[in-house]
Amino acid sequence: MWYTESGNDSDVVLSSRIRLARNFKGIPFPLKADKEQQEQVIQKCKDVAGASKMNLKFVDLKPMKDYEKQALAECHLISPQMMDDSIQRGLLLNDDSSICVLVNEEDHLRIQCMEAGFNIRKCFDSANQVDDEIEKNADIAFDGQFGYLTCCPTNLGTGMRASVMVHLPALTMTRNINSIIDSLSQLGMTVRGIFGEGSKASGNIYQISNQETLGETEENIIERFEQIISEVIEKEREIRKRIYESESYRLKDKLMRSYGVLTNAVILSSSEAMTRLSDVRFAVELGIIDTIDYKMLSTALYSILPANIVKSYNTLDATDRDLKRAEIIKELLLTPKQ
Repeated sequence: MWYTESGNDSDVVLSSRIRLARNFKGIPFPLKADKEQQEQVIQKCKDVAGASKMNLKFVDLKPMKDYEKQALAECHLISPQMMDDSIQRGLLLNDDSSICVLVNEEDHLRIQCMEAGFNIRKCFDSANQVDDEIEKNADIAFDGQFGYLTCCPTNLGTGMRASVMVHLPALTMTRNINSIIDSLSQLGMTVRGIFGEGSKASGNIYQISNQETLGETEENIIERFEQIISEVIEKEREIRKRIYESESYRLKDKLMRSYGVLTNAVILSSSEAMTRLSDVRFAVELGIIDTIDYKMLSTALYSILPANIVKSYNTLDATDRDLKRAEIIKELLLTPKQ
C-alpha cells in the first residue's frame, strides 16, 4: 500500500495528498439528496469505474463492519463522516489505494490521490487524470464565475486541497511549533492533527493543507504550497541539527530509551506507541539508529492503530490489542533492514 512506502524528503514528510471536490450536475448534494438520488450518484461512479483505464474498483461501505470502516479512516482513505450509514456511500479504489474517490461524502465525489514522501505534483497529475476520466463520462457542476460548485463554499473554485503529513519532533520539542502554525495560518495554510479536522497531533505528526481554493489556479496553489512546505522542511532540519549539536547525549538517551521500550515492552497503548515511535523515527532521521528504515516505520505506524489490529488479528478486547501492538512493533523493529 502507498502509505507503507517512503519517498522524497521522508525524513520530514510522511505523505502527500491532492483532493478534488466534484459534484454531478443536476443532483442535490449528498446531505440533501434522497435515497434514489444517492443511488444515482453511486451508479454513475460504477459506470466511471467500468469505463476507466485506471483499474478503479467500486467498494460498497454499507456491508462493512464498523471496525473495517474505522481501519480505512486510520489509513486516511475515508473521513469519519463516511462511517455514517444514513447515506448510501462507497469508494473507488485502485490496487494500492493511492487513488481513492470518496462517493457521497460531503460532495458527490472527493477525488484523493496520495503518495509517500513529498511529491505533491505526482498526486496532482494522478488526480487530474481521474478528474478527466470522470468528466468524459458525466456532467460536472461548474459555474463560469465560481468554478466547481461544492457543498461547502470554502471549496469553491478549483475545489482543490493540497496537503502533507509531516513529522516535526524538533519544532515541537523546542516549542517553536505554535509560531510555525501561526505563520502558516497567515500564509493561508491550516495545520491539523494526524487524522485531519478536529484531531490533535499524535507522535509529533501534523497535517498541513491550503485553505484557499477560489481565485487561484491549481498551478499557483501547488507552486506556493511546495515553496511553503519546503521552508517548513528546512526549518525542522535546521532545528534538529542545532539540538543534536548542543544536547547530543541527552537527546540520544531520550530517543534510545524509547527504542529500548519498544523492543522489550509486553504491552503498549496506542498513545504510548505513537509517542515512542516518533522518538525512534527521530533517531533514524538523525542517523543515531541505522538498522531501521522509513518504510518499516511507516508500516509500524499504521499496523498498530486500534481498528487495523482488530481487522488483522480479530482482537476485540482492548488489553489484547495492547499486547498485540507490543508484539507487532517488537517484530518490525528487530527485523534486519533489507
